[in-house]
Amino acid sequence: MSLYRNILKQSWQIAWHNKYLWFFGIFAALLGNGGEYEIIVRGLGGDGQSVFPSWQKLAETGVFSRQTLHNITTMMSNDALSLLLTLAVLLVILVLLIFLVWLTVVSQAALVNNTAGIIKQKNTNLRQGIASGINNFWPVFGLNILSKIIIGLIFAVISLPLVLTVLKTNAAVSSSLYIVGFIIFVPLAIALSFIIKYAIAYVVIRGSGLVDSLKQGWQLFMDNWLISFEMALILFFINFAVGLIIVLCILTLAVPFLFLGFIFYYLASLAGFWLIAIVALLSFLLLIVLGGAMLAVFQISSWTGLFLELIKGGGTPKIMRVLDNIVRK
Repeated sequence: MSLYRNILKQSWQIAWHNKYLWFFGIFAALLGNGGEYEIIVRGLGGDGQSVFPSWQKLAETGVFSRQTLHNITTMMSNDALSLLLTLAVLLVILVLLIFLVWLTVVSQAALVNNTAGIIKQKNTNLRQGIASGINNFWPVFGLNILSKIIIGLIFAVISLPLVLTVLKTNAAVSSSLYIVGFIIFVPLAIALSFIIKYAIAYVVIRGSGLVDSLKQGWQLFMDNWLISFEMALILFFINFAVGLIIVLCILTLAVPFLFLGFIFYYLASLAGFWLIAIVALLSFLLLIVLGGAMLAVFQISSWTGLFLELIKGGGTPKIMRVLDNIVRK
């Protein structure tokens, strides 16, 4: 356990003593603090609508219907100024979304770069992290997109039995196919998430290209697949514990806010009531954002630390050490 204990202790110290990394953590958290765990939850959900849900909901609004095109044409002829203003607002939103995606990917690469530098006892700062993120943006972005596409396709395949169920196919057969698909494809999706983590580390730390990093990430995973799964399992419980702590903190904070809110409500002070409500909401949001940011820094530091250990020669999986001790006895 010493390998994991040292890495986790080191990652905690990095996350706590280098709070400027929380800035990157806020945006890196948007990529998901626990990709492997989200894959499992998504697979266990058993909901066919979980595959590309945003596109499905968007289509249900009728935005792609002929009526929408007709309404746009009518607006162009009757009120061109309103249409231009609407398009301008949509363009601004699109630009902001693109910037957010850019900042998220840059933050992910920056965390890998700076945590690796801290582990190697080098001086790091915010500017160096941003520079590294910008320099490695396209390969890291490409790896993230590749991961999302392949995992999306995997869950599309897993969801096929659910589609067959909707089409009145034998329910027992469909359920069996779903279970088989889950057993086969979910581990593949999790393995892919490990490969992508290692590939990103190769890009940022070793300067590898997109294709080379995938090959290297694949090889590193194949050589250390059991260690990767053990680390993911440990981080899963840490992820769960931190989430539980954040929920408990929010519930604890909610008590005085509720008390003050009721006081202002019975005093018929609407302004005071809304002030308390806004302060409470901002406090909860701040707690969630900071907790998520710190967790993102901790997790990326852990995977980066593991990567550096593995490329130096790796370690022995805990389960193998346990079995070895049993055999010796």
